[in-house]
Amino acid sequence: MAQYSYSKLGTYDTCPLQYRFRYIDRVRVDVGPSVEACLGTVVHDVLEWLYEQVGHGVIPSWPAVRTHYQALWKATWTDDMRIVREGTTPEGYRKVGEQCLEHYYARHAPFEEGIVLGLEVPFEIPLAGGTVLRGYLDRLTKRGDGVYEVHDYKTSTRLPTPGEAARDQQAGWYALATQMRFPHAQEVRLVWHYLRHDERLVTTRTPLELEALKQDIVRRIRVIEAADTFPPRESALCPWCDYLTICPAKGHRLVVEALPANAYLGEPGVALVDRLAALKEDVKAYTDERKREIGQVEEALQAYARQHGYTVVVGSAMEAVIDEREVVALPRADDAERSDLEAIIRDAGLWESFSSLSLDKLRKAMNEGILPESLRARLAQLARTEQRATVRLRRR
Repeated sequence: MAQYSYSKLGTYDTCPLQYRFRYIDRVRVDVGPSVEACLGTVVHDVLEWLYEQVGHGVIPSWPAVRTHYQALWKATWTDDMRIVREGTTPEGYRKVGEQCLEHYYARHAPFEEGIVLGLEVPFEIPLAGGTVLRGYLDRLTKRGDGVYEVHDYKTSTRLPTPGEAARDQQAGWYALATQMRFPHAQEVRLVWHYLRHDERLVTTRTPLELEALKQDIVRRIRVIEAADTFPPRESALCPWCDYLTICPAKGHRLVVEALPANAYLGEPGVALVDRLAALKEDVKAYTDERKREIGQVEEALQAYARQHGYTVVVGSAMEAVIDEREVVALPRADDAERSDLEAIIRDAGLWESFSSLSLDKLRKAMNEGILPESLRARLAQLARTEQRATVRLRRR
Protein backbone atom coordinates (compact mmCIF):
# COMPACT_ATOMS: atom_id res chain seq x y z
CA MET A 1 0.00 0.00 0.00
CA ALA A 2 1.55 3.29 -1.14
CA GLN A 3 1.52 6.05 1.49
CA TYR A 4 1.94 9.74 0.79
CA SER A 5 1.93 12.90 2.84
CA TYR A 6 1.57 16.52 1.81
CA SER A 7 5.28 17.10 2.41
CA LYS A 8 6.23 14.00 0.40
CA LEU A 9 4.31 15.17 -2.67
CA GLY A 10 5.58 18.71 -2.14
CA THR A 11 9.16 17.47 -2.07
CA TYR A 12 8.79 15.98 -5.55
CA ASP A 13 7.26 19.20 -6.85
CA THR A 14 10.13 21.19 -5.37
CA CYS A 15 12.90 18.91 -6.60
CA PRO A 16 12.65 15.35 -7.95
CA LEU A 17 16.25 14.62 -6.93
CA GLN A 18 15.56 15.68 -3.34
CA TYR A 19 12.58 13.30 -3.41
CA ARG A 20 14.81 10.45 -4.58
CA PHE A 21 17.45 11.16 -1.91
CA ARG A 22 14.85 11.33 0.88
CA TYR A 23 12.19 8.76 0.02
CA ILE A 24 13.77 6.26 -2.37
CA ASP A 25 17.50 6.08 -1.59
CA ARG A 26 16.95 7.31 2.00
CA VAL A 27 20.28 9.09 1.97
CA ARG A 28 21.54 10.19 5.36
CA VAL A 29 23.42 13.48 5.49
CA ASP A 30 25.23 14.97 8.45
CA VAL A 31 23.50 18.36 8.61
CA GLY A 32 21.67 20.03 11.43
CA PRO A 33 18.04 21.19 11.25
CA SER A 34 17.22 24.62 9.83
CA VAL A 35 16.39 27.40 12.25
CA GLU A 36 13.08 27.93 10.41
CA ALA A 37 12.11 24.31 11.12
CA CYS A 38 13.08 24.79 14.77
CA LEU A 39 10.98 27.94 15.01
CA GLY A 40 7.93 26.28 13.49
CA THR A 41 8.23 23.18 15.67
CA VAL A 42 8.63 25.06 18.95
CA VAL A 43 5.76 27.48 18.26
CA HIS A 44 3.47 24.57 17.28
CA ASP A 45 4.42 22.66 20.42
CA VAL A 46 3.72 25.65 22.66
CA LEU A 47 0.28 26.18 21.12
CA GLU A 48 -0.48 22.49 21.51
CA TRP A 49 0.51 22.73 25.20
CA LEU A 50 -1.61 25.86 25.60
CA TYR A 51 -4.77 24.19 24.30
CA GLU A 52 -4.09 21.09 26.37
CA GLN A 53 -4.08 23.31 29.47
CA VAL A 54 -7.30 24.99 28.34
CA GLY A 55 -8.85 21.54 27.86
CA HIS A 56 -8.07 20.81 31.53
CA GLY A 57 -9.83 23.99 32.60
CA VAL A 58 -6.64 26.03 33.08
CA ILE A 59 -5.94 29.20 31.11
CA PRO A 60 -2.21 29.95 31.42
CA SER A 61 -1.22 33.59 31.73
CA TRP A 62 0.87 35.17 29.00
CA PRO A 63 4.00 35.16 31.24
CA ALA A 64 3.48 31.41 31.79
CA VAL A 65 3.20 30.81 28.04
CA ARG A 66 6.34 32.88 27.41
CA THR A 67 8.27 30.99 30.08
CA HIS A 68 7.21 27.67 28.55
CA TYR A 69 8.29 28.88 25.10
CA GLN A 70 11.69 30.05 26.33
CA ALA A 71 12.34 26.73 28.07
CA LEU A 72 11.30 24.73 25.03
CA TRP A 73 13.41 26.89 22.70
CA LYS A 74 16.45 26.36 24.88
CA ALA A 75 15.84 22.59 25.04
CA THR A 76 15.36 22.35 21.26
CA TRP A 77 18.28 24.51 20.14
CA THR A 78 21.43 22.71 19.04
CA ASP A 79 24.84 24.01 18.01
CA ASP A 80 24.51 22.56 14.50
CA MET A 81 21.34 24.56 13.73
CA ARG A 82 21.55 26.01 10.21
CA ILE A 83 20.91 29.72 9.63
CA VAL A 84 20.75 30.46 5.90
CA ARG A 85 19.42 34.01 5.70
CA GLU A 86 22.19 36.56 5.89
CA GLY A 87 21.95 39.10 8.68
CA THR A 88 19.79 36.91 10.95
CA THR A 89 20.75 35.52 14.35
CA PRO A 90 19.48 32.82 16.72
CA GLU A 91 18.28 35.50 19.12
CA GLY A 92 16.39 37.18 16.30
CA TYR A 93 14.54 33.97 15.49
CA ARG A 94 13.80 33.36 19.16
CA LYS A 95 12.22 36.81 19.43
CA VAL A 96 10.15 36.20 16.30
CA GLY A 97 8.65 33.08 17.87
CA GLU A 98 7.90 34.93 21.08
CA GLN A 99 6.19 37.75 19.18
CA CYS A 100 4.13 35.26 17.18
CA LEU A 101 2.83 33.70 20.38
CA GLU A 102 2.23 37.05 22.08
CA HIS A 103 0.10 38.27 19.17
CA TYR A 104 -1.84 35.00 19.08
CA TYR A 105 -2.44 35.09 22.84
CA ALA A 106 -3.71 38.68 22.75
CA ARG A 107 -6.10 37.93 19.88
CA HIS A 108 -7.57 34.60 21.10
CA ALA A 109 -7.52 34.57 24.92
CA PRO A 110 -9.47 33.14 26.76
CA PHE A 111 -9.57 30.54 23.94
CA GLU A 112 -13.30 29.86 23.93
CA GLU A 113 -13.76 29.67 20.14
CA GLY A 114 -15.65 26.40 19.94
CA ILE A 115 -15.07 22.92 21.34
CA VAL A 116 -11.60 21.50 20.73
CA LEU A 117 -12.06 17.95 19.39
CA GLY A 118 -8.38 17.14 19.09
CA LEU A 119 -4.82 18.39 18.80
CA GLU A 120 -2.35 16.94 16.30
CA VAL A 121 -5.16 14.71 15.03
CA PRO A 122 -3.88 11.96 12.68
CA PHE A 123 -5.85 11.20 9.53
CA GLU A 124 -5.84 8.82 6.56
CA ILE A 125 -7.55 9.40 3.23
CA PRO A 126 -7.91 6.33 0.96
CA LEU A 127 -7.55 6.90 -2.77
CA ALA A 128 -7.86 4.79 -5.90
CA GLY A 129 -5.32 2.01 -6.36
CA GLY A 130 -4.79 1.41 -2.65
CA THR A 131 -2.98 4.72 -2.09
CA VAL A 132 -3.38 6.36 1.31
CA LEU A 133 -2.81 10.01 2.21
CA ARG A 134 -1.63 10.60 5.75
CA GLY A 135 -1.17 13.68 7.86
CA TYR A 136 -2.07 15.57 11.03
CA LEU A 137 -4.48 18.39 11.85
CA ASP A 138 -2.96 20.97 14.21
CA ARG A 139 -6.29 21.64 15.91
CA LEU A 140 -9.81 20.40 15.11
CA THR A 141 -12.66 22.47 16.55
CA LYS A 142 -16.45 22.17 16.50
CA ARG A 143 -18.57 25.31 16.30
CA GLY A 144 -22.36 25.59 16.42
CA ASP A 145 -24.76 24.46 13.68
CA GLY A 146 -22.61 21.61 12.38
CA VAL A 147 -19.60 23.80 11.52
CA TYR A 148 -16.14 22.26 11.95
CA GLU A 149 -12.87 24.17 11.78
CA VAL A 150 -9.34 23.02 11.07
CA HIS A 151 -6.77 25.42 12.50
CA ASP A 152 -3.21 25.45 11.21
CA TYR A 153 -0.34 27.63 12.40
CA LYS A 154 2.15 29.20 10.00
CA THR A 155 5.41 30.93 10.96
CA SER A 156 6.40 31.69 7.35
CA THR A 157 7.51 35.18 6.36
CA ARG A 158 5.15 35.40 3.38
CA LEU A 159 1.44 36.12 3.73
CA PRO A 160 -0.53 34.61 0.81
CA THR A 161 -3.35 36.40 -0.95
CA PRO A 162 -6.95 35.28 -0.35
CA GLY A 163 -6.94 33.70 -3.82
CA GLU A 164 -3.83 31.69 -3.02
CA ALA A 165 -5.35 30.57 0.27
CA ALA A 166 -8.50 29.42 -1.57
CA ARG A 167 -6.34 27.23 -3.85
CA ASP A 168 -4.04 25.88 -1.13
CA GLN A 169 -3.83 22.10 -1.56
CA GLN A 170 -2.85 21.39 2.03
CA ALA A 171 -6.09 23.03 3.17
CA GLY A 172 -7.93 20.82 0.68
CA TRP A 173 -6.37 17.72 2.24
CA TYR A 174 -7.58 18.84 5.65
CA ALA A 175 -11.08 19.47 4.31
CA LEU A 176 -11.17 15.96 2.81
CA ALA A 177 -10.02 14.44 6.10
CA THR A 178 -12.60 16.34 8.15
CA GLN A 179 -15.48 15.57 5.79
CA MET A 180 -14.56 11.89 5.92
CA ARG A 181 -14.41 11.96 9.74
CA PHE A 182 -17.68 13.92 10.08
CA PRO A 183 -19.90 13.14 7.05
CA HIS A 184 -22.78 15.06 8.65
CA ALA A 185 -20.76 18.31 8.82
CA GLN A 186 -22.67 21.25 7.35
CA GLU A 187 -19.47 23.18 6.67
CA VAL A 188 -15.74 22.74 7.10
CA ARG A 189 -13.74 25.92 7.57
CA LEU A 190 -10.00 25.99 7.06
CA VAL A 191 -8.44 28.59 9.34
CA TRP A 192 -4.81 29.43 8.62
CA HIS A 193 -3.09 31.51 11.33
CA TYR A 194 -0.16 33.49 9.89
CA LEU A 195 1.47 34.24 13.19
CA ARG A 196 4.22 36.62 12.06
CA HIS A 197 1.58 38.89 10.54
CA ASP A 198 -1.09 38.45 13.22
CA GLU A 199 -3.48 37.52 10.42
CA ARG A 200 -5.79 34.62 9.77
CA LEU A 201 -7.23 33.46 6.46
CA VAL A 202 -10.45 31.43 6.38
CA THR A 203 -11.49 29.38 3.35
CA THR A 204 -13.85 26.53 2.47
CA ARG A 205 -13.98 23.92 -0.30
CA THR A 206 -16.97 22.79 -2.38
CA PRO A 207 -17.62 19.08 -3.08
CA LEU A 208 -16.58 19.66 -6.72
CA GLU A 209 -13.31 21.25 -5.62
CA LEU A 210 -12.57 18.34 -3.29
CA GLU A 211 -13.28 15.77 -6.02
CA ALA A 212 -11.01 17.66 -8.42
CA LEU A 213 -8.33 17.74 -5.72
CA LYS A 214 -8.50 13.96 -5.26
CA GLN A 215 -8.13 13.42 -9.00
CA ASP A 216 -5.17 15.80 -9.11
CA ILE A 217 -3.46 13.99 -6.23
CA VAL A 218 -3.91 10.64 -8.00
CA ARG A 219 -2.43 12.18 -11.17
CA ARG A 220 0.59 13.55 -9.29
CA ILE A 221 1.20 10.20 -7.61
CA ARG A 222 1.08 8.41 -10.97
CA VAL A 223 3.67 10.82 -12.35
CA ILE A 224 5.97 10.08 -9.41
CA GLU A 225 5.54 6.31 -9.58
CA ALA A 226 6.12 6.30 -13.35
CA ALA A 227 9.28 8.41 -13.10
CA ASP A 228 12.55 6.71 -14.01
CA THR A 229 14.72 9.81 -13.69
CA PHE A 230 14.83 12.33 -10.85
CA PRO A 231 16.65 15.44 -12.09
CA PRO A 232 17.61 18.27 -9.74
CA ARG A 233 15.36 21.32 -9.91
CA GLU A 234 17.06 24.51 -8.79
CA SER A 235 15.07 27.18 -6.98
CA ALA A 236 15.34 29.80 -4.26
CA LEU A 237 14.78 26.96 -1.74
CA CYS A 238 18.08 25.23 -2.56
CA PRO A 239 20.08 26.84 0.30
CA TRP A 240 17.72 25.16 2.81
CA CYS A 241 18.02 21.67 1.25
CA ASP A 242 19.50 18.94 3.45
CA TYR A 243 21.26 17.48 0.40
CA LEU A 244 22.92 20.67 -0.83
CA THR A 245 26.45 19.34 -0.39
CA ILE A 246 25.83 16.22 -2.52
CA CYS A 247 23.61 17.82 -5.17
CA PRO A 248 25.07 17.54 -8.70
CA ALA A 249 23.59 20.95 -9.56
CA LYS A 250 25.38 22.63 -6.65
CA GLY A 251 28.50 20.51 -6.10
CA HIS A 252 30.80 22.36 -8.49
CA ARG A 253 29.72 25.74 -7.19
CA LEU A 254 30.56 24.68 -3.64
CA VAL A 255 33.98 23.41 -4.77
CA VAL A 256 34.76 26.67 -6.59
CA GLU A 257 33.52 28.88 -3.77
CA ALA A 258 35.89 27.09 -1.38
CA LEU A 259 38.94 27.93 -3.54
CA PRO A 260 41.10 31.00 -2.88
CA ALA A 261 40.20 34.06 -4.93
CA ASN A 262 43.38 33.83 -6.99
CA ALA A 263 43.07 30.11 -7.65
CA TYR A 264 39.57 29.40 -8.92
CA LEU A 265 40.20 30.66 -12.47
CA GLY A 266 42.57 27.78 -13.04
CA GLU A 267 40.03 25.14 -12.00
CA PRO A 268 39.31 22.94 -15.06
CA GLY A 269 35.53 23.33 -15.01
CA VAL A 270 35.74 27.12 -14.65
CA ALA A 271 38.21 27.31 -17.52
CA LEU A 272 35.95 25.22 -19.79
CA VAL A 273 32.84 27.29 -19.06
CA ASP A 274 34.73 30.55 -19.57
CA ARG A 275 36.08 29.32 -22.90
CA LEU A 276 32.63 28.18 -24.08
CA ALA A 277 31.08 31.53 -23.07
CA ALA A 278 33.81 33.41 -24.96
CA LEU A 279 33.26 31.31 -28.09
CA LYS A 280 29.51 31.89 -28.05
CA GLU A 281 29.66 35.56 -27.18
CA ASP A 282 29.65 36.82 -30.75
CA VAL A 283 27.08 34.80 -32.68
CA LYS A 284 27.68 36.73 -35.91
CA ALA A 285 31.31 35.69 -35.97
CA TYR A 286 30.54 31.96 -36.07
CA THR A 287 32.62 30.05 -38.57
CA ASP A 288 32.82 26.34 -39.27
CA GLU A 289 36.06 26.26 -37.32
CA ARG A 290 34.50 28.00 -34.33
CA LYS A 291 31.46 25.70 -34.42
CA ARG A 292 33.82 22.71 -34.31
CA GLU A 293 35.66 24.21 -31.35
CA ILE A 294 32.38 24.87 -29.54
CA GLY A 295 31.47 21.22 -30.08
CA GLN A 296 34.83 20.13 -28.71
CA VAL A 297 34.50 22.34 -25.62
CA GLU A 298 30.94 21.08 -25.04
CA GLU A 299 32.17 17.48 -25.26
CA ALA A 300 34.96 18.29 -22.80
CA LEU A 301 32.41 19.88 -20.43
CA GLN A 302 30.17 16.83 -20.68
CA ALA A 303 33.12 14.56 -19.89
CA TYR A 304 34.19 16.77 -16.97
CA ALA A 305 30.65 16.83 -15.56
CA ARG A 306 30.28 13.07 -16.01
CA GLN A 307 33.61 12.41 -14.26
CA HIS A 308 32.63 14.44 -11.18
CA GLY A 309 28.88 13.76 -11.15
CA TYR A 310 27.88 17.39 -11.81
CA THR A 311 24.89 18.70 -13.75
CA VAL A 312 25.96 22.34 -13.39
CA VAL A 313 29.54 23.57 -13.93
CA VAL A 314 30.25 27.18 -13.00
CA GLY A 315 32.54 29.69 -14.68
CA SER A 316 33.52 33.24 -13.79
CA ALA A 317 30.37 34.95 -15.02
CA MET A 318 28.42 32.11 -16.65
CA GLU A 319 27.60 28.53 -15.74
CA ALA A 320 26.88 25.53 -17.92
CA VAL A 321 23.85 23.27 -17.36
CA ILE A 322 24.55 19.77 -18.67
CA ASP A 323 21.48 17.70 -19.47
CA GLU A 324 22.34 14.10 -20.32
CA ARG A 325 19.61 11.51 -20.64
CA GLU A 326 18.42 8.44 -22.51
CA VAL A 327 15.58 9.08 -24.97
CA VAL A 328 13.51 6.84 -27.22
CA ALA A 329 14.27 7.76 -30.85
CA LEU A 330 11.97 6.97 -33.79
CA PRO A 331 13.08 6.77 -37.44
CA ARG A 332 13.87 10.19 -38.93
CA ALA A 333 13.03 11.30 -42.47
CA ASP A 334 16.29 9.96 -43.91
CA ASP A 335 16.19 6.62 -42.05
CA ALA A 336 15.51 3.38 -43.93
CA GLU A 337 12.69 2.46 -41.53
CA ARG A 338 10.81 5.75 -42.03
CA SER A 339 8.34 4.21 -44.49
CA ASP A 340 7.50 1.47 -41.95
CA LEU A 341 6.76 4.13 -39.33
CA GLU A 342 4.45 6.03 -41.68
CA ALA A 343 2.61 2.80 -42.59
CA ILE A 344 1.98 2.03 -38.92
CA ILE A 345 0.56 5.52 -38.31
CA ARG A 346 -1.73 5.22 -41.36
CA ASP A 347 -2.94 1.74 -40.35
CA ALA A 348 -3.85 3.07 -36.90
CA GLY A 349 -5.99 5.82 -38.44
CA LEU A 350 -3.84 8.51 -36.84
CA TRP A 351 -2.35 10.06 -39.95
CA GLU A 352 -4.38 13.27 -39.51
CA SER A 353 -3.08 13.65 -35.95
CA PHE A 354 0.56 12.97 -36.83
CA SER A 355 0.66 13.78 -40.58
CA SER A 356 3.64 16.06 -40.06
CA LEU A 357 5.21 13.24 -38.06
CA SER A 358 6.60 15.41 -35.32
CA LEU A 359 8.74 12.81 -33.61
CA ASP A 360 8.70 14.74 -30.34
CA LYS A 361 4.89 14.80 -30.39
CA LEU A 362 4.69 11.09 -31.22
CA ARG A 363 7.26 10.16 -28.57
CA LYS A 364 5.33 12.20 -25.98
CA ALA A 365 2.10 10.40 -26.89
CA MET A 366 3.87 7.06 -26.39
CA ASN A 367 5.34 8.04 -23.02
CA GLU A 368 2.08 9.44 -21.64
CA GLY A 369 0.07 6.33 -22.52
CA ILE A 370 -2.21 8.17 -24.94
CA LEU A 371 -1.79 5.62 -27.73
CA PRO A 372 -3.40 2.15 -27.67
CA GLU A 373 -1.15 -0.56 -26.25
CA SER A 374 -1.11 -2.49 -29.55
CA LEU A 375 0.10 0.61 -31.43
CA ARG A 376 2.73 1.36 -28.80
CA ALA A 377 4.04 -2.19 -29.17
CA ARG A 378 4.40 -1.81 -32.96
CA LEU A 379 6.14 1.56 -32.58
CA ALA A 380 8.46 0.14 -29.94
CA GLN A 381 9.82 -2.30 -32.53
CA LEU A 382 11.07 0.67 -34.57
CA ALA A 383 12.32 2.67 -31.61
CA ARG A 384 15.87 2.72 -30.33
CA THR A 385 17.47 4.20 -27.25
CA GLU A 386 19.86 7.11 -27.72
CA GLN A 387 22.05 8.97 -25.25
CA ARG A 388 21.59 12.69 -25.75
CA ALA A 389 23.42 15.50 -24.04
CA THR A 390 22.94 19.25 -24.25
CA VAL A 391 24.98 22.09 -22.77
CA ARG A 392 23.17 25.34 -21.99
CA LEU A 393 24.88 28.49 -20.74
CA ARG A 394 23.20 30.78 -18.25
CA ARG A 395 24.38 33.75 -16.22
CA ARG A 396 25.46 32.98 -12.67
